Amino acid sequence: MPLIFPNSAHMGKMKNISTPIFMIDFEGSRKIGVVEYGAVKISGGEIVSARTGICRPRLPIPPRDAQFFGIDNANTLNRPSFSQEVEIFAQMRRDGILASHNSAVEDSLLRDAMPSPGTVPDHVSGGYSCQWGPWLDTLSLCRRIFPGLPCGKLSGLTETLNLSAELENAAKKLCPPKRRKWHCALYDALAASLILIWICSRDGFGEVSLPWLLKHSGSLEESELF
Repeated sequence: MPLIFPNSAHMGKMKNISTPIFMIDFEGSRKIGVVEYGAVKISGGEIVSARTGICRPRLPIPPRDAQFFGIDNANTLNRPSFSQEVEIFAQMRRDGILASHNSAVEDSLLRDAMPSPGTVPDHVSGGYSCQWGPWLDTLSLCRRIFPGLPCGKLSGLTETLNLSAELENAAKKLCPPKRRKWHCALYDALAASLILIWICSRDGFGEVSLPWLLKHSGSLEESELF
């Protein structure tokens, strides 16, 4: 069941963006599959809901990965496989745009489980598409718009932008008690969500549009905007 974020502050403007944005994060690898997912819905410049789950991998989780994720094989017993959960993300794609911090990773893991979400709306140009993308990518956005920022690691970027307290507050409301730290899927997705809202809250960014965000994510060429 999704977890609802109560009394969320309207941090961002995003007044030109009516399409919901779903910030997602996966823990896992192409070899073992997704072992945990986190997803945050952003609408009107707010975090409005979130969900997370642990999945049974296709192969046993190696000890090194288990330590990194904080999820071992015992945690995944009797859990559904990601292939049983991936329809959740197809519905998100039907409803809006998918986003991630370094979207190549999430795109690869999604396509590995389900090559296409089926026929979904093209929320930018109209009509329909059979693609998971275009992706909104906070890593690419920050690198292109704020090249001086330490964009590679979510932890460093969150600290640099003074979002740590906001992240901890959101994690206490939304994340399971033992999953309120880095490399936990929902925690990381919340951090990326706050970074996106931060970008759209800056002076001079009040008029940003979805095509503009996607263009600066490297997902759309100039010719695709018209």
